[in-house]
Amino acid sequence: MDSLPACEDLATSTGAPVALQKKHLRAELLARRDAEDALSRAAADAQIKAHLLELPQFQAAQTVFCYVSMGAEVNTLGLLDDMLASGKTVCVPRCEGKALMRAFVLSNRDELEVGMLGIPAAPKGAPQVEPANIDLIVVPCLACDTAGFRIGYGGGYYDSYLGALTPGGRSTTVALCRESLLLEHAPREDHDIAVDIVVTDKQVVPSKQL
Repeated sequence: MDSLPACEDLATSTGAPVALQKKHLRAELLARRDAEDALSRAAADAQIKAHLLELPQFQAAQTVFCYVSMGAEVNTLGLLDDMLASGKTVCVPRCEGKALMRAFVLSNRDELEVGMLGIPAAPKGAPQVEPANIDLIVVPCLACDTAGFRIGYGGGYYDSYLGALTPGGRSTTVALCRESLLLEHAPREDHDIAVDIVVTDKQVVPSKQL
């Protein structure tokens, strides 16, 4: 977290509306993330995956909903393969409209299709899995704070999905975030939903009482 306070101060000290603060912070974080060395990102992602695999909630989960990584996001492609090989039921997202996303079963990574906005998506015709039947949700973020609030990409898909979960339900939510992009405090709005656990390459941060 040492490299980011100036970035956070820039976003929160202007007195601008939170949405505008997040927009400015998102641009700064994207530039910082994309400037990171690819080998350093890969090493961090390997540690994040190792920490995730050690989570009791992950090990106990039979059905996992996981994002499909793109570009410089924390890589989940190997994770998807490992989960499929282990016999877990793996679901991936398909965006179907403004802030509308559903989970569909993925049987093989080769089945992925190009979906809305060029995002890899579950194949058409795959079985849909209702949120109430998902044990663990692996959520992407551009950055995240230690309370579990994410800075995403502005589409609102995951906040809408997480906001529809039954409070106290079966799903544990986990954000994957490199330590270099872990914030002390992210600007937040009323509709923002904190995840239960933040997994970085250095630590596992339980953000709520599980």
